[in-house]
Amino acid sequence: MEHRVKTYLTADTILSALGFSTEENLEAVRAYRTGLGLINDTTIYDQPFIGAKIDRKRLQEQIEEAGLDSYTTLEQLFLLAISQVIYQSGIDPADPDCLLILSTTKGNINCLEAEGLAEEAYLSVMAERIANYFRMTHTPLVLSTACISGVSSLIVASRLIRNGNYKHIIVAGGDLLTRFVATGFQSFKSVSPAVCLPYDERRDGLSLGEACAALLVTSDRSRVKEAIPILLKGGGISNDANHISGPSRTGDGLHLAMEQALRESHLEANEISMVNAHGTATPYNDEMESKAIHLSHLDHIPLNSLKPYWGHTLGASGILETIACMYQLREGEVYGTLGYESTNVSYPLQVSAQHQTVASMRHCLKTASGFGGSNAALVLSVAEETEDTDGLVPIETEVIRNCLIRQGKIWVDNQLRFSIDEGDDFPTFIRKAYKDLALDDRKFYKMDDLCKLGYIATAYLLEGKEISDQYQPEEIGLILSNKAASLDTDLKHQQEIDSKGDAGASPAIFVYTLPNVVMGELAIRYKIKGENTFFVSGNDPEAFLRHYASLAMQSQQMRACVTGWCELLGSAYEARFEWIERK
Repeated sequence: MEHRVKTYLTADTILSALGFSTEENLEAVRAYRTGLGLINDTTIYDQPFIGAKIDRKRLQEQIEEAGLDSYTTLEQLFLLAISQVIYQSGIDPADPDCLLILSTTKGNINCLEAEGLAEEAYLSVMAERIANYFRMTHTPLVLSTACISGVSSLIVASRLIRNGNYKHIIVAGGDLLTRFVATGFQSFKSVSPAVCLPYDERRDGLSLGEACAALLVTSDRSRVKEAIPILLKGGGISNDANHISGPSRTGDGLHLAMEQALRESHLEANEISMVNAHGTATPYNDEMESKAIHLSHLDHIPLNSLKPYWGHTLGASGILETIACMYQLREGEVYGTLGYESTNVSYPLQVSAQHQTVASMRHCLKTASGFGGSNAALVLSVAEETEDTDGLVPIETEVIRNCLIRQGKIWVDNQLRFSIDEGDDFPTFIRKAYKDLALDDRKFYKMDDLCKLGYIATAYLLEGKEISDQYQPEEIGLILSNKAASLDTDLKHQQEIDSKGDAGASPAIFVYTLPNVVMGELAIRYKIKGENTFFVSGNDPEAFLRHYASLAMQSQQMRACVTGWCELLGSAYEARFEWIERK
């Protein structure tokens, strides 16, 4: 029998350029103050640029007070933020009913600046250090799905709670403004020379920022101290299946995620009170969002982007901006999009530079989009005491086919399908495997090695299977995991800027410094538009991936899913993929 459960969002904190608490941050937003300013720091970029940087002097004071000197800067921020969540909610982090989920794109990426590959550069190691500090029972989850990581983490947390796996999940997102990140975005010519202007006709690029934000997702009403409780009602995750770095020209991928979130929330578009969009202020992103919002019949709803206050904080942005949405719902106010004057997107949006009071605010739709064609959306609602959120019972699935790649050999359904001579390196192996399949895809040779591994594993997995004839694009999902994330290509980007200087960063390399881009390439190749979520784990989480796939397939009404482990670093590689279908 399906159980009924509410998923509350509570006990939040924000550490950013605007302050060291949610209250301090939102006080600045209400006063129209931005954390963005001129950064003249050659350890981040060799030219001055506009960005948002956390006050290191204030941070050091808190670190010393908490005794956190043995941790990296990002770990310190996570520890401070999570400590606040625990203090506010009163939960015991060691409780077996409690889990930690971290959202980040690059983690301790500044560790690459030292000689060799430091252990802390692994996202799973960083997460375990944080979980061990709080003596948590369960191994933490790490999501690294580009700029949708924060929103996706909240959706994942909600699904696990609705399924009854946990009662409390601490979700924390964080990323630092580093040389690695700044040079990469500058290589795309996507950084504005001024404070970003989302949706405005003068917009010319994004502004980068850094932050750490955390909150508690819980089914326990007694942990909610706020007078007006907020629920996470529903969510959706999708892929454009169009381009790994550029937004969709039609907006249909984001529209799909928004429709999924509304459907799961049992809401119509006209019931939404406000939209908090991704709004990076790049010409193509904001244009795409206007089309998606129009397709979803939301272009008459008050809408904002909060990037002019904090900048784009990457893995933190989805958590940080969701917290701001919670307070906007409670206050009955839509914060102004700082600097906005007039628009030139295809479908005019209800954007204002001024804070707007909205009567009877009940529901907020929050969206995010990112590299790899990824999109996510969730619905927040003011809780009604008589209202429940649907439980989530996993559907019955079966593994139809599997593929294993290891040490120059490829097995399909436990039968050896392809092998090479011992001693052949990965580039030789992958080229021979590609030729064995008689594929004709010019993009293959432009991919990084991690993407090539995932591409070939999926090609053997689906060999002879015309999935486009059997399924609609939104009926198929991609759920992958690995240990090294994108470190193999991260090292190449770091070597590039170390040898050629900041201006020598290559966009062709930087675009692959996110592990979820593997899924982006697969989505394009096979026209897959359903769920796409990338977990980073110290070990192959085969059982968890199957379980989560069954939840995602139920939540998003998918019929099939590719799940698996896709690990590559240097000369070591392994892929284990499965094709799963509903029974």
